[in-house]
Amino acid sequence: MHRIMRLLCAQLAALLVTTASTTTKYSAARRIRYRGGETAQKKTLDDFLRHLGDGELATVWEKSPKLWRRVDGCGPELFSFEDAVRGAEAGLLDNAAVADGARAAEGRWVAENAQAASADDLRRALAKGTVFFNGAGLAFPNLAALGAACHRFLGLPANINVYVTDPQREVSVSPHSDAQNVLVFQTAGAKRWRVWPPPPRERNKDPFGRGKGGDRVEGLGEPVLDITLQPGDVLYVPLGWVHATSTADSAERSCHATLGVDTYFYGLCWSNARSIALARNRVGDDVDPGALDDSTFSRLYGAVPVGFLRPQSIKGEAWLDYFVKELRALQEAVGGASPLGDDAALRELAAFYLTYARDLIDERKYADVPAPAPRGSFAALAARASRDARNSREERVRNGLVAFARGGSNG
Repeated sequence: MHRIMRLLCAQLAALLVTTASTTTKYSAARRIRYRGGETAQKKTLDDFLRHLGDGELATVWEKSPKLWRRVDGCGPELFSFEDAVRGAEAGLLDNAAVADGARAAEGRWVAENAQAASADDLRRALAKGTVFFNGAGLAFPNLAALGAACHRFLGLPANINVYVTDPQREVSVSPHSDAQNVLVFQTAGAKRWRVWPPPPRERNKDPFGRGKGGDRVEGLGEPVLDITLQPGDVLYVPLGWVHATSTADSAERSCHATLGVDTYFYGLCWSNARSIALARNRVGDDVDPGALDDSTFSRLYGAVPVGFLRPQSIKGEAWLDYFVKELRALQEAVGGASPLGDDAALRELAAFYLTYARDLIDERKYADVPAPAPRGSFAALAARASRDARNSREERVRNGLVAFARGGSNG
């Protein structure tokens, strides 16, 4: 499935080089208005995600990194080393990996199974490098609540990974880029982050996976952002931007949760919409993405305007016409001669995207995620079955995208 999605999305991208991030203080209290007056209330992560979805994140989305300090709810209560230990003892970290510290120091991303089945195993793995666990939102209730908040307030699909690094590690993770827009929630200890704009595109190198698979990112120059995250800090890193981390100056073990807003992976990008239109019209693609200038390239791989990215002024059926207009404008910008299809076909594609995006953020994905249970217990077996069912349901939704591209109907 992942291979099909990559074929639809064509693994090339470059994003606009923009200015360094700005910093927002997210204060500890706010005034919430009720009909009867005002009440002071401590903020929650739901409040923060709502704030992002109300326009805060849209101002920097896929343009530049941004830092928020002192976000309530983003501390060890979200994720801690003790949570990692409980996860290991419950068998939740059986698929966790460790990034080889020695290779990271050489500028290469190489990971192996962490074999973390106990607290001692976890500490031994940490002696080798950063330990990370993908899909943590389906394993820890507080992280599940974060994923649910992303679905609810950003309206886009999200996955959550967790990272644990021992103190005084000069290179935690070497420079690399990822295929997600990410929000990094520092929950314990401190970690230095350096962030660079996407490097110049090179043939046969995936811009959404630079620094991985034997690739090494060199000649980056000075980062646009060089900061140390403390517990409560949140950092946004755009899709394709290069970043590297270190705990060299930290006296405590670092933990953070990464909320990956996966528009590219799930096909919620214009390149994918265009590929589907061509496929349904049974014509080939005559555009070489590698020949596009950076601005057009960035536009091609940008997110389709669903969720919080949907213009608020465009309501109901008008969004379908907006989608068609934007897709045709993109086709002109990339110089495509192959016909996308008539307006009726493209309106059907637009309607499919609305349904598809809605199904991806189904509240059942992160609902009622239980706390880690003892390995082998009935509760642990039930939790595993629940995770498998949630993943299978999402896979069926994603398969619907492929079926529609092959000529299936919407719904």
